Amino acid sequence: MTEKRFLQGFLTALLSLGLILLGLQMLLTKVGEIDLEHIVSRQLAAPNGEVLFLSGINQNAFHYKMMLFDRVQPDVVAIGSSRAMEVRGEFFNDRFVTLGGSVGNLQNLEAVADHLARSVAPPKLALVYVDPWLFNARYTDNQAAVPDFPKFVSADMLWGSLKALRHGNWVRNSFKSPNLGIFALLNDEGFARDGSQYYLGTQTGKVSPYDLRFATTFGRISGDHQNFQRNSRADPALVARICSAVATVRKRTPHVVIIAPPFATPIWARLSSPDYAYIEDGYAQLAACTKGTPFFNFANPASISGSTDCEFVDGLHGGDVTYARMLSQIGTADPVISHYLRNDFLAVYIEQYKGRAGGTVLAMHPEIKEIDFLGLGCRK
Repeated sequence: MTEKRFLQGFLTALLSLGLILLGLQMLLTKVGEIDLEHIVSRQLAAPNGEVLFLSGINQNAFHYKMMLFDRVQPDVVAIGSSRAMEVRGEFFNDRFVTLGGSVGNLQNLEAVADHLARSVAPPKLALVYVDPWLFNARYTDNQAAVPDFPKFVSADMLWGSLKALRHGNWVRNSFKSPNLGIFALLNDEGFARDGSQYYLGTQTGKVSPYDLRFATTFGRISGDHQNFQRNSRADPALVARICSAVATVRKRTPHVVIIAPPFATPIWARLSSPDYAYIEDGYAQLAACTKGTPFFNFANPASISGSTDCEFVDGLHGGDVTYARMLSQIGTADPVISHYLRNDFLAVYIEQYKGRAGGTVLAMHPEIKEIDFLGLGCRK
């Protein structure tokens, strides 16, 4: 082979590879796996809930939620892990975004607090949902770093997108659905433009049961892992870091409320043992070091008036009806929060959708019916 022919072959191969990568870049941008600016702009331009977003490759929501916060500049914000994702914008009179899903560990909580403190338009009300494992020294995710959301295609993304084809043709779905992100395209589930999570696939049975009769959550407890590591005492140093993060939020947010989100009844019964004594110990320490900040402990679901396990998505995620109930109770006790709430709407919402996990999805899609996806014998 002559040098000229070798060079021609090499350039042809290089051009072909470049075209393939360019095509893949364009495809993954179209479906919402690359370019957060594109994703957030598409969502904010559409009616609430019309465009859901959830990546099938990068499940960390930190950067997405921070961008959503910056673009919306909400008056009311919810802060927390995935257990703050069922707070809905329609529950409030003012602009709202939930940063639920952005706080997987203490580093994330501190980063969110710093982001709000530096914001050009800080919120007027912050609801801080605090998970108990944040003050458990055995919780190994407390130091996990936040990966950047990708801007360009990579070998890992190529492999991840190909593997996702085993679960369905997300490429074809992208031409029929307004959703963004491979997971949202496959399951009709993801974040709406207020940051809240919609579980359409779970509610209708399109998605296989994740926590049937809470077996998955019980398995985590028995295995002493994934948020459920045993401990008899909370770590005071970790509690102090949470208190410091709350203080950072309070610097520029006039009203801050701390909320302990609930577990399903049988899960809480299992956690109410000496093996998990750190939970109540940690919340007691947290209440003491944030004295002056309203604190509402709903870890025990019995503290939520009228709530049942049929309103849960799984063992540690209440549905939006459960969260509407909590806000209604908080509003009764806290007149400042009551001012921000659509109290009459909440009362009607709770009554209309009681016993179900997702009232908002049912309101948007009156043609669908929520099934007993937890296998608890719930009458929906």
